[in-house]
Amino acid sequence: MIPNNSPWIKQLNRTRPVVPLDKNVRADVAIVGGGIAGVVTAFFTLRDTDKTVVLLEASKVAHGATGHNAGQLASYFERPIWELVEEFGRELVIEGQRSVESAWILLDQIVAEAKIKTPSYKFTGYAGLSSFDQVVRHLKNNRYRVDHDLLPEAIMLAEHWDRLADIPQEFKDLYTVAPQADLLKLLETNNTDYIASLSYQKGCMNSALFVEELVGYLLATYKDRFSLYEGSPVKTVTLAQDSAELEVLIHTVECARVVLCTNGFEHFTIKNTAGPDIDTNFHHLVNGRIGYMSGYIQPLDQPPVAISYFPKTNELSADPTGESYFYLTRRPHEHEGKNSYNLVCTGGPEKVLPNGAEYIREDACSDDSKNAIHEFLRSSYAKHPGEEVEYSFCWHGLMGYTPNGVRCIGPEPCNKVLLYNLGCNGVGILPSLFGGLRISRFLKGEHVEPSIFDPHDQRVELGI
Repeated sequence: MIPNNSPWIKQLNRTRPVVPLDKNVRADVAIVGGGIAGVVTAFFTLRDTDKTVVLLEASKVAHGATGHNAGQLASYFERPIWELVEEFGRELVIEGQRSVESAWILLDQIVAEAKIKTPSYKFTGYAGLSSFDQVVRHLKNNRYRVDHDLLPEAIMLAEHWDRLADIPQEFKDLYTVAPQADLLKLLETNNTDYIASLSYQKGCMNSALFVEELVGYLLATYKDRFSLYEGSPVKTVTLAQDSAELEVLIHTVECARVVLCTNGFEHFTIKNTAGPDIDTNFHHLVNGRIGYMSGYIQPLDQPPVAISYFPKTNELSADPTGESYFYLTRRPHEHEGKNSYNLVCTGGPEKVLPNGAEYIREDACSDDSKNAIHEFLRSSYAKHPGEEVEYSFCWHGLMGYTPNGVRCIGPEPCNKVLLYNLGCNGVGILPSLFGGLRISRFLKGEHVEPSIFDPHDQRVELGI
């Protein structure tokens, strides 16, 4: 068994000491969770309001899901647009998609304002499809994009494909045909199972390094209004009519508003003294999946890329929708003190975390998952060096999935003292950025328009 060894955590080289909460404190806003969602929420709140902010992290900043992901920047939902429209309505879904895509600009703003040096790479990314059902599913999604003024995905189908004539007429304007060799080249594969390619903007970055750098900026820029306490797990969140009290270690944090930016699996209790029970509902708001990833070093002779592969079957996925896939990113990476290497990261295998089970970050990686990734690379990634490849990294991370696959961003309906920015749903970096800005608008007292991200919609899905 291989230990949980993330390349993003290894690259941190942090020197900042862990400072746990050692006294009772007061703040206007308490943020729970020091991953990308919590730190970006703090950034926008400090930038756009005059409020004092305390950030509480049970372990270390960026050492949770933010430091144990594949680092892919993507602006899509894990559910297709047409399916979301059936649940939320066309207007809210289209605006929600635009909101997530706006996070590309937010990322640029944060980098410029905080003078972030962590590199982020933007490029055209690709996805490979291998079945008729997959193709129709994505064409239907593209129909909604085109009809509602969203940028469409570029979809290319293999001209020799024997199901080409079966594509419904309503989708004929949404794709092009080309020799299969052309789309296989885009997908960097020799596997002829793939009969379609999708193209759209993607990117990649070390989100842990980004967050650690952003925390340094906040500590230096907002010395009078920002406090950070690591190694400070929250035990209890007690909500009153207009305030909250958090029990942290043997101390308390009093605040006017509290924002949960966690993956939903922390062992704390929420007590609402001013309304209906929240605790039971909250702890069923996010379902856990453990995602497994591997990475290896290769020469710096190819550009950054992000590619998703939808095989005909994927037995090691926890996705019940049939849309399970492998994902691959490639980017420059410092290795052994040198900058002349690429890091190729691949993930896809997942396991469901049973209700009530504890995720242990220190657990070794699964041999089954590592073998599945290796077999996928061998069969589908043409640039894979073969059986002799030495994996420098193997890691896993806990992802939080809301029941409806949409991030939860906004005030708790039962007590608006509590707010959420949580639920990565597999592609969490860009939605986290948009979520941080949206939360800051609530905290500022602005009128914030209804959206598909509202916690109320999540509760409806649960039948509560």
